[in-house]
Amino acid sequence: MIRAHTIRLNPMPEQESLFRQAAGTARFCYNWGLQAIKDALDQGQPVPTARALRDAFKRIRAKDYPWTFAVGKSAIEGAFVNLGRAVKNFLDSRSGRRKGKQVGFPVFKSRKRGYGSFYVANDRMQVDGHTITISKIGAVNMTEPLRFAGKILGATIRYQAGWWWISIQVEIDHIPPQHTGPAIGVDLGVKSLAVTSDGEVFENQKHLKRALRRVKRLQRSMSRKVKGSANRHKTILKLAKAHYRVACQRKDMLHKLTTALVQQASLIGIEDLHVAGMLKNHRLAQSIADASWAEFRRQLEYKAPAVGSRVVVIGRFVASSKTCYHCGDINDALDLSMRVWDCPNPVCRAHLDRDLNAARNIRDAALRLAGA
Repeated sequence: MIRAHTIRLNPMPEQESLFRQAAGTARFCYNWGLQAIKDALDQGQPVPTARALRDAFKRIRAKDYPWTFAVGKSAIEGAFVNLGRAVKNFLDSRSGRRKGKQVGFPVFKSRKRGYGSFYVANDRMQVDGHTITISKIGAVNMTEPLRFAGKILGATIRYQAGWWWISIQVEIDHIPPQHTGPAIGVDLGVKSLAVTSDGEVFENQKHLKRALRRVKRLQRSMSRKVKGSANRHKTILKLAKAHYRVACQRKDMLHKLTTALVQQASLIGIEDLHVAGMLKNHRLAQSIADASWAEFRRQLEYKAPAVGSRVVVIGRFVASSKTCYHCGDINDALDLSMRVWDCPNPVCRAHLDRDLNAARNIRDAALRLAGA
């Protein structure tokens, strides 16, 4: 099992300069390789592989780009690996081998979007408590020690919201325990973030909506500053930190929620929501994006195997909200504004809460799919 731990770094000023140099070199190599790919396509040649691009760059590196020797080689090799992965994703998306939203052709990386990131191989670093020693950079302080014990596979150092971060990938030995918890269904929504089939309701804290006043004010302030000025740069940093604060609050809430669910239940049923389609409703788009349903599902799916739980995704066309949990009748007249409703079956006449009823139907559908 592979786990990644993201930790904030506290580099010295000279180390921060080396970080920027390594990230800039990685960005240059990525753009150099992308230009080589475009030149090959213009000449009717096949797309060169990441290995071929790396070898071609090595042959001219000493003569044309000697300044790249100031950074570790893993930063350069990682840039070509990332470029190769981006091209593969584009080709797989165009041919249909890659599911999901269509992936476009790679674009050049710009310094205007931030300092960027660079890769560090496992043989180019050493972790000891709160200190990580990186080749050609030295010992850098980490705000917390690495929590995972296992084989370090590599790390990525990036700049975000005014800080430098490192994401360390670790391969750990793990045997999932036998989970003896019940099966539950989870209905996601906007009014309440999640309602379980056991009747537990989790509040939608709406982090972006609460911070929107400050974010808008900073955006207006930034738009009034002269491009390239020091004051504009300061405002951009404040705006980035405001967005980062919202993202951290949202992730913290989702981590606590998903951890509680996988520890509680041995089987979790959820719906295959078409989030991209729902975002086209401009009245609800901001609320749906703020709820972060896709991130909720992603966290569930990677956490469940670690504790012996299982996530079952039911089809998006299952009428979970309109189907009466007690008798199975479908209420086609159910409107989105109706939070409680009565079953139209004259024999049943059950009084139903919309979200709780949907969660119980999702649980039963997940149990049928799982063969339980």
